[in-house]
Order: sequence, then C-alpha cells, then structure tokens
Amino acid sequence: MLPVSAHQKPASTRSVFDIGLPINRETGRRDEGSRRSAVHRSKLGLVEDISISPTGLPPKGYETNYQVVLPYFGLFAYGVGGKTWLLDANRILFVSPGREYTDVHPVENLGHAAIVINPSREVLDEICEGPVSERGLAFQEASRPTSASLQLMRHQLLRLGAECDDPLMKDEWTVRVLREAMAIPQRAARVRTGAVDRAKEVLHARGCERLSLDDIAQDVGVTPVYLTQEFSRCEGIPLYRYQLRLRLNRALLELAYCDNITGLALDLGFSSHSHFSSVFRSAFGMTPSEYRTSAITSAQRQEMAERMETRASNVKKAA
Repeated sequence: MLPVSAHQKPASTRSVFDIGLPINRETGRRDEGSRRSAVHRSKLGLVEDISISPTGLPPKGYETNYQVVLPYFGLFAYGVGGKTWLLDANRILFVSPGREYTDVHPVENLGHAAIVINPSREVLDEICEGPVSERGLAFQEASRPTSASLQLMRHQLLRLGAECDDPLMKDEWTVRVLREAMAIPQRAARVRTGAVDRAKEVLHARGCERLSLDDIAQDVGVTPVYLTQEFSRCEGIPLYRYQLRLRLNRALLELAYCDNITGLALDLGFSSHSHFSSVFRSAFGMTPSEYRTSAITSAQRQEMAERMETRASNVKKAA
C-alpha cells in the first residue's frame, strides 16, 4: 500500500478540473458515487467503464480473468503479492488471473476511472499468436506506458459506448485497442523508487497547477537534481513531459463538455489557447476545436471513427 504523501499541498485555487470525479458520459455530470457500466458485450469479451469514487472503498478480491485496464482519470495503486504498480492515464495495466489483488487511492479526495477490457481467451491467444499464458509478454510485465495513439483510441471507445449501437463497430474497435495496447514495446525493466511514485502523487494532488521542479522536489522531500534524474531513469521521459501527457489526456476527457476552450486551456495549466492548440495538434494530429466538434456531433459518428483510426495510425507511425 502506498501512503498518502506527507508533503502534499492543497492547490491555491481549485477549478472544476481539480475535482476528484470523472464525467459520466451518459449523463454529462460528475457522479459522486462509484459506477460500473457495460460499454460493449459480445463473444469477443466484455468492455466496461468503471469509476471508483474517492470516498468509496477501492476494489479488492481474486482475479479470475485476463484483463486490460486503461485508466483515463485519477490515480490508483494496484497491488498483487508484494508488488505494487502506480497507475494513471499514462499507464496500462495487464491483469492475470489466479491472484489476490488490492486497489488503493494514494491521493486524498481523488478516485479513478478506467476502461476495463475482459477479452475472451481465444481473442488473446490469436493476438499473442499462441497461448496467452506462454506468449503474453504484456501480462508478464503487468504494466506498460501508453501511447498518444492509444489515448485517442481509448477515448473513442468510451464515446462509442455512449453514442453507438453498432456491435460490429464496437467489436472492431475493441480488437484495435487490444492490439495497440499489447503491441506497445516495453522498455528494459527499471526498479521504481519511492521518490518517483511520490512525484506522481504530487502531480495528481495539485491538479493542473503550473509547478516548478523545485516545488515538486520539496513536496517529495528530495533535491531537484536527484528527482529529475531518477524520474527520467525510471519512466524514460522527464517530469514535464509526463505532466503534459496527463494534461492532454484530461483535455480529451473534458473537451466534449467544454464551451470555452481558452478557459479549459488555462485550467489545465497551459499558458494560452494557442499554446494548448499547438501542443494538442502535435500530439494528436488535430486541434482541440476539431476534436470537440467531432465529439459533440453525433451525425458525424461514423466519419469520426474512421478519422480517429487514421489519425491514431498516423500518430503511431510518427512516434
């Protein structure tokens, strides 16, 4: 279990985007309680949208199936035996059956939400080109970093669950997401340290504040030089880029419900609308306005699915 950092500071000002609750895509509101809904169900497997309230009891129990978990909101620690993985929107969790597990919320007043894919064993065996128990390297690793293309695909799958009743489209998107998640190469295993985990807790605890390296290092209780070196060693990217990816993921989640992109940009910690648009286009191949328009226009659902697939593919090729 990861303790709540003793160095956490409350944000000086808190916007709606600092609230520890995700948006329910079916209602457009932030639910105060935990919820679990089926995004898609077929012979290929079950896809669920799961949200755990910061005031509720995080799940624990015995895993009976293989699962691919794609967090899109908040922060939680997943523990099996003596190992713990800290998960947020920048990570993927691969769950193997036959294990006792616990989830913990390490940051006060912050829950988490994730897409959970429960694929059939036949689907996994085909993707792995052999028995998943033998060839499923992703499940042996348990956690991998996500990619920009997978972030787009994850949010498209969420939107299809709320807007689309075409089972064929949902089946195909589920397979695409699984293939993308399991194809992301893992870096050489590197031992995580408490400082890296605490730095992630600080990023989530302080919302979308514009933080300096010294701010985070003081909260963590280490020197700035040590923190930036250790974080880059463990995560393969510097702290600022990790925080940027969290902000961009939050933008994907909020844009469909946003009527003021400039206000959203500032709330997310960007210096201006143009700065936000430039970074968003660089990551996803479209502007925030284009993404929002597609997200809220149901008549363009099929066209958007095709565009998202093409752009996810282009982002992957450019990476």
